[in-house]
Amino acid sequence: MTTLQTLLFTPLIAALVVRLLARQPQLMAAAGALTSGVLWLWLRTVSVLETAVVFWGQPMLLTSQNQTLLLLMLAGLFILFGLAIIFPSGDWFVAGGLIGFAFLAASLLAVTFSVAMVLVLLAAGALALTVQSGRAGSVRGSFRYLLAVLLAMPLLLIADWQLTAQPTNWLLPSGELAGLATLLLLAGFPFHVWLQAVANEAEPLPLVLVVGWAPIVPLALLFQQLTIHPNLVDTTFRQLIMLSSGLTLLVAGVLAVTAVHLRRVIGNILLLDMALTILAFLLPEQIGWETAVTLQIGRFGSLLLVAGGWLLLRRHQPQFPTDRLPAGLGRLSPFSLALFGVGLFSLLGLPFTLGFAGHWQLLTAVGNLAQSGNLPWWLPAVALLGLGIGAAGTLRLLATLLAKPDEEHNQTIITDPLWLQIMVGLALAAVLWLALSSPNLFDLTLPG
Repeated sequence: MTTLQTLLFTPLIAALVVRLLARQPQLMAAAGALTSGVLWLWLRTVSVLETAVVFWGQPMLLTSQNQTLLLLMLAGLFILFGLAIIFPSGDWFVAGGLIGFAFLAASLLAVTFSVAMVLVLLAAGALALTVQSGRAGSVRGSFRYLLAVLLAMPLLLIADWQLTAQPTNWLLPSGELAGLATLLLLAGFPFHVWLQAVANEAEPLPLVLVVGWAPIVPLALLFQQLTIHPNLVDTTFRQLIMLSSGLTLLVAGVLAVTAVHLRRVIGNILLLDMALTILAFLLPEQIGWETAVTLQIGRFGSLLLVAGGWLLLRRHQPQFPTDRLPAGLGRLSPFSLALFGVGLFSLLGLPFTLGFAGHWQLLTAVGNLAQSGNLPWWLPAVALLGLGIGAAGTLRLLATLLAKPDEEHNQTIITDPLWLQIMVGLALAAVLWLALSSPNLFDLTLPG
């Protein structure tokens, strides 16, 4: 009981404290990093529970598998809050991240699926605040993100109830409900609009938090349901996943190569990576889970590189144009452009990048299933085509950033100091080493 109280209430108390420090963004981010770091060190020493503990009337269980996921999430928070010390990202970024972690952690520990989904919805509400980041103006990104989770929750609850009650005839099969919920949570076509809205409005670090960090918990809950109820993966479920992921890959690739400004390019390259995660639900449960987690870890690392390069480039042009690409901006900071470009190529899963392992694992598995006749032949072809078009869009963006600008009055000539160039060079070397070594640091056994 004490373990659960410490794990769930400490982030909430810390969120209240950091909100009081909103006028001092560096101190606020440092407090968040300290909280997540201390929780990570403490959780490593905690013994897992052999039986569920009743906490606030609900059974909760800490297993070795969800402990590993929680450690992974805390490490991600520590990195994000550490970067927020250098690059402040709004008055709700740290507090929203801590509140979101508390609810996501509770959803992982909850034994009852309905309770877990309600907690995921509460976490989405907190994370939606980070998308807005306390800025006045459009709330389209945060609203669409929250609406997608809100619509997915009743679909999953109804599907779970139908499978538990074992009724005879229903208007919508459980597999169809679960498939629609999966597409809502993972931005599958036609629900991809929430991801594009978030990419268009969120700051770089909140974008990493919402898309690169938080989805691992809904993924775990979805794969748990597929393990408990194998009949969810029926013909309707598979058809929805195949059709939506294929359309998402094509739409994202075309939009990436025709994007008119930088945020749209990033959003559509990110959408390509999300579409591959949707394909993981066509694989056997354990293989699909391992592939999905590998893709998620790669996405987090890739988005960190994109965010780092993006934030460094913005020093030269704080106001990015909304109707065109910032021509010539990469000339002012080649190392920042290299960091940014490596992150985009990593989202596409190119060799020698962080995203290659997950993309190769997914495409190989889908290709083997297509060769054996369990999946249509066009699915891996569409995946490769979408990624190829996305790569063309990325090359177009990088070429524009390196082109000679038509006008330079909006750009600030700031020479990157030597220490910054060294740090970016070391980061690129570390990324290359991680991509080549691909260490298996985590137990990817499906929680539950």
